[in-house]
Amino acid sequence: MAKRFQFRLETLLRVRRLSEREVKRKVAAKQAEIARIDESSRQARREILSQEDELRSEHSVGKLDVAALSRRRSWIAHLQRTLLLNKQMRLERGRELQAVSGELSQARTQTQIVEKLRQRRWGRYLKDRDRREQAESDEMARQLLYGRQRSAGGRSG
Repeated sequence: MAKRFQFRLETLLRVRRLSEREVKRKVAAKQAEIARIDESSRQARREILSQEDELRSEHSVGKLDVAALSRRRSWIAHLQRTLLLNKQMRLERGRELQAVSGELSQARTQTQIVEKLRQRRWGRYLKDRDRREQAESDEMARQLLYGRQRSAGGRSG
């Protein structure tokens, strides 16, 4: 009976795959943060446009409420500050994403190295197994041929 394939670095391969998976989660988290920041910026821009439209419509009517005008302008200023903060946060998260993407690239490379080694050893195992099976088949054929030759030689003698 042929021995089962055993890859001695299987634990290392499992650890590297887990590590790669963890880094992929980090990348996804950074991408999700960036998406949230982008959505917040889009909403702020839409709100600014809406507030500016309302300001224009109030001016066109000719009625001016100084307190409401002041509140609206303060709100627009707040939204613009939010946009600036979002821009800064997005730049930071972008740099963090690049760093984590570099980690992912390294983790993938480390995993692939061990996977290729495993594939090579698996191929070698298959060749050795096939060679052993062929040798066993050849031996059985020789024994069968020898047995036939002996029985044929014993009858004629």
